[in-house]
Amino acid sequence: MKRIITTVLTITTLLLVISSTSVLAGPPVPYLDDAYPGLNYLFSGDPNTTESTDGVLDCAQDALRAGTGGDGGKLHNDFLNCDNWDFQPTDWGQASFLQGAFILGESPFSDDGGWECSGNAGPGGYNPCVNSTIRAVTTYKNQPAPGPGQNDGAKMDESRDWVLSFDFKIEIPAGDTSGNDKLFEVNGATAGASHGNDTMVVLGTGGPTTTGNYTLHHAVCTGVDQCQDASTVIDKPLTEGKMTLHYDAAEGNYNLWHDSDLLVADFDSYSDRYDASFLQIAGGGIDFANTLYDNIIWGVVNDSAACGPEGPGASVPGDFNCDGTVDVADLGIIGANFNGSSVTYVDGDANLDGGVDVADLGVVGANWSAAQSGSLSSALQSAGLNALVPEPTTVALVGLGALCLGRRRRRSA
Repeated sequence: MKRIITTVLTITTLLLVISSTSVLAGPPVPYLDDAYPGLNYLFSGDPNTTESTDGVLDCAQDALRAGTGGDGGKLHNDFLNCDNWDFQPTDWGQASFLQGAFILGESPFSDDGGWECSGNAGPGGYNPCVNSTIRAVTTYKNQPAPGPGQNDGAKMDESRDWVLSFDFKIEIPAGDTSGNDKLFEVNGATAGASHGNDTMVVLGTGGPTTTGNYTLHHAVCTGVDQCQDASTVIDKPLTEGKMTLHYDAAEGNYNLWHDSDLLVADFDSYSDRYDASFLQIAGGGIDFANTLYDNIIWGVVNDSAACGPEGPGASVPGDFNCDGTVDVADLGIIGANFNGSSVTYVDGDANLDGGVDVADLGVVGANWSAAQSGSLSSALQSAGLNALVPEPTTVALVGLGALCLGRRRRRSA
């Protein structure tokens, strides 16, 4: 009975994996190219630092911070005496506004911390991070922002695919009904324009929430300058993970991802423009959530990227040895690293989620190169995966992989 239940659950998992093109393909990865603007906002330092002046901690939430307009070369609200923490972009981009009693917190996404506003305890409790906010603009590498205003960045190229991604973790204290008002907003402010002009896309709550659900605010366009405001409710809580906004130059619209899940596809910008230059993370209203953001990267899609640890490049997803085909050799790589962690794409991590599991096997099944579907079953056995994937599941993988591959070919036809 236990084997039957395990088999049914594994087949169900494969059905979900293989039938979902968002899991198979995954979001594009931003690439910082010297020839294009971008933003590289990683946050770094030692979250456990004990820097102090005369016995007073310089990196605590209540430590001295720069005032409005900045002090001592520090941006508004940055720490005045905490030199071990870096809250500025590196090489690409420029911070324009920081708000809230933020610190460098322990991040689940990197070893050197993330931008964190913690300590909120719900109504009547300790609330140091009301309306915590990050604003930054895109620039060319090691160049200042071109405009006179704090939101005037170097505009992204509408003729080239670009990608914004960031890691986040949101915690809503018990009893708090405000939640996180805004997860992010992308703008293309014109020279001298104020924040909010030329808004392109906003992902926020739109009102009080206790569930972590968000609404995507965008537009539906039927022609040039013929756009109407639109809202799409995200049908899953967004409390932790990686958000990716992809501008598809060929289609002239956006795609929004959470981790490897395509949330909303083919939606339009508020302004029917995509030369974005200004990002706001969080903020937007009274907000008592505990927030952490990390690894904010905004760049172009590297169409010439080579297959390697970072991904398949121009090759087929699932081609882990980068020889141009998905075959038994790639299954062998999955078999050698199955259930492993601290892996890269070439170790069998097809969806780049940090592990090798049944989801990655589904990618291989969907892109299998062999002419006869039965050969996949034999290859699974040769790779030592038959012990991990029961035989009825192997049949499901073969059949659904062929079905999905046919679907993908028809879409590209």
